[in-house]
Order: sequence, then C-alpha cells, then structure tokens
Amino acid sequence: MQQLLKHLKFLPSATNQHGVHSPFIYGYVTKCLYRKKKYSSSKSLNVLFKSIAYFGSERIMLQDNEEELKGLINKNFPEAKFVLADADIIYLSKKNISKVETLLSAKKNIHNNTLLLLDGIYESKQSEAIWKALKNDPKVTVTVDMFYCGAVFFREEQAKEHFKIRI
Repeated sequence: MQQLLKHLKFLPSATNQHGVHSPFIYGYVTKCLYRKKKYSSSKSLNVLFKSIAYFGSERIMLQDNEEELKGLINKNFPEAKFVLADADIIYLSKKNISKVETLLSAKKNIHNNTLLLLDGIYESKQSEAIWKALKNDPKVTVTVDMFYCGAVFFREEQAKEHFKIRI
C-alpha cells in the first residue's frame, strides 16, 4: 500500500518525452525507454535491456554474480561481457543498492559514458536516501527517476539535470 501511495505522489511530478528539454535525455526516452520491445515483465530489467540495446553496451557490471540475470543478458545480447571495472552499464539490484558508494569511490568503475542503473529506488527509506545522495553527488550530471528504477549518467559535457519520467 505504501508503494502505491509513493507512486501516486510520483505521477503528477513526472513527465513524458514532451517535458524533456535535453536532447540526450529526449533521445534516451523516445528511442530507448518508450521502445515497444518488451524483454521482461520487470520494468527495471526492461529498462536495463533496452539501455543495453540503445547504447550498444558491451561491458556490463553486475554485483554478486547474478547468474540468472547474466543468462538473460547473454540470451539477448551475446556480445555482452561482464566486467569488474570500466563498465558501460552498471546495474545494481534492490539487494545491492547500498553498494553504490563503494562502487563510485573506485574511479576505475565509471567513465564519461557509464550508465548506472539502480533498481528499487523507492523500495525503502535507505534506497530513497541513496538516490537523493546520488542526485547531489558532484560526479553525477544527469539522473532519470522512473519510479521503479533510476538511471544515473556522468556526462561531463551535460549540464546537471534531474528528470522524472513515466514509463
């Protein structure tokens, strides 16, 4: 019930592609997030798989050897490699969201085009606090709050902006 209330509070402040004024995020929303292909019943995993396809990501970082997820990624993206550093996409599931600070403190993990995708950003007070801290992190330039998950970008050429997008 609490998740439903949080979602109802999220909806009025969220937008679709028409409320986005950043060309980079507009492209991400229209050509990636709103793409019709459905990979999974999980909205967060759908965002992950669509992002891998959209960015042509080959270096994926997961936490705790999530074998089932690796299998799904390999099934859909045979060229994907699972790495421990210098990733194109870093995915943190709900159970691993607390590891984000350690992950970001190791500079070898992220580069200008890295996408950090966090599942369950509204699942608990701790995950909400982590999401809020990430938005204020000086290395973070763009965040996309999709309620079910959050996307974090580190693009130096991008002005600091935060978006709430309905998916």
